[in-house]
Amino acid sequence: QDKQYENNLLINKYFLLYEELSYAMNIGDIAHIETCIIAWTLIFKAMGKHKYATCMTEFLINLHFNYPVGLQ
Repeated sequence: QDKQYENNLLINKYFLLYEELSYAMNIGDIAHIETCIIAWTLIFKAMGKHKYATCMTEFLINLHFNYPVGLQ
């Protein structure tokens, strides 16, 4: 078990997730952004950053259930 290798894999995974989110934002792919937000929410919860996770969760809930049709 190579801890350094495992940590590098995790860091690369997070960097790729960031790149994916950044690319989706740049091209305006809203569905892809929503998918990325779900992954980031889980990461923030695992890191103990509950305010960020709550804000992202509330945004997705508002987007799908509370905002008028023109904003969904």
